[in-house]
Amino acid sequence: MKTRIIPAISVSLRPSYLILGSYVCISILSVIALMLATLSWMLQSAIIFVVIIATIYTVLQDVLLLLPWSWHQIEVSSHGQLQLTMKNGETFHVVLQPSSINHPWLTILHFKRVVIGVGFRVNVVLTPWQVADLQQYRKLRVWLKWGSPLKQHHTLDTLPDD
Repeated sequence: MKTRIIPAISVSLRPSYLILGSYVCISILSVIALMLATLSWMLQSAIIFVVIIATIYTVLQDVLLLLPWSWHQIEVSSHGQLQLTMKNGETFHVVLQPSSINHPWLTILHFKRVVIGVGFRVNVVLTPWQVADLQQYRKLRVWLKWGSPLKQHHTLDTLPDD
């Protein structure tokens, strides 16, 4: 059996203002729902504070990519190995998980990163508006659909019963 060599894929991420708007709208709706709930004002204040802090952190890390540990680049080597690069230059070899979603307008990648025997889950959300090169994004989506190690090529051994 011949081994296919695929060209390397490198997808660089950039800030997405569409996702920023979505996060802010969802956070505002969450705060409004909490304010309408019949909870004590102390509990409401604490939960609203947590929602605001979580939104700020998520926006800075995953949407605007401003934090040093924000994911900056996704690379697939010619041998099909995945590597994530942070903004500060650290790189991690990761394993793609079967729960990843590949759609033309939204790709959600679930990775597992193993560090000294402990597995950490990493999630990356990609949209066409968030990548620097649409051609590389398309190649990544094609690789996820046809060339990723998750795809099992099953042969039909028997004909289905009618």
